[in-house]
Amino acid sequence: MKKDERPKISIYIASSIDGYIARKDGTIDWLEYGHVGDEDYGFKKFFDSIDALVLGKNTYETVCSFDEWPYGGKRVVVLSSTLKEVRKEAELFSGQLVELASILHSEGIEHVWIDGGITVSKFLEEGLVDQIILSIIPIILGSGIPLFNSVNREQSFRLVSSKPFSSGLMQLQYEII
Repeated sequence: MKKDERPKISIYIASSIDGYIARKDGTIDWLEYGHVGDEDYGFKKFFDSIDALVLGKNTYETVCSFDEWPYGGKRVVVLSSTLKEVRKEAELFSGQLVELASILHSEGIEHVWIDGGITVSKFLEEGLVDQIILSIIPIILGSGIPLFNSVNREQSFRLVSSKPFSSGLMQLQYEII
């Protein structure tokens, strides 16, 4: 699929130094370790730049446990072949990712945020990712849910920027070559 036939697709995600995005049980409490004061690590600017989010089922279920729905004003698509319904602020999709990208493009969506370990890997495998913004939290979890599952497609990225923060968090931005 050509880039002009789909939205820009970005990954904005945090991981531990050893490459985990959540504990084995899916909890993400350790993300607070990398947070200091009011710093948002560019999240608001990134969030304002997107038109839609695509979440995997596990990420969606984690987000639903939050006190407040964090994606107000954005279109949210949940990928799942097992869920029967999702909350009113989201929609369910169970088809091919290329088809989803085409649908979103045809509906005027210009920039999509992909979130969730399996979802990230599937979009990478389909060659549908344009950029990765990866925040490395200065913690080693030792085990958990890996950032990248099996991706059966080699891809090269170019480092666009690296930014250290006083919390010890390092944010790396890559674009596909």
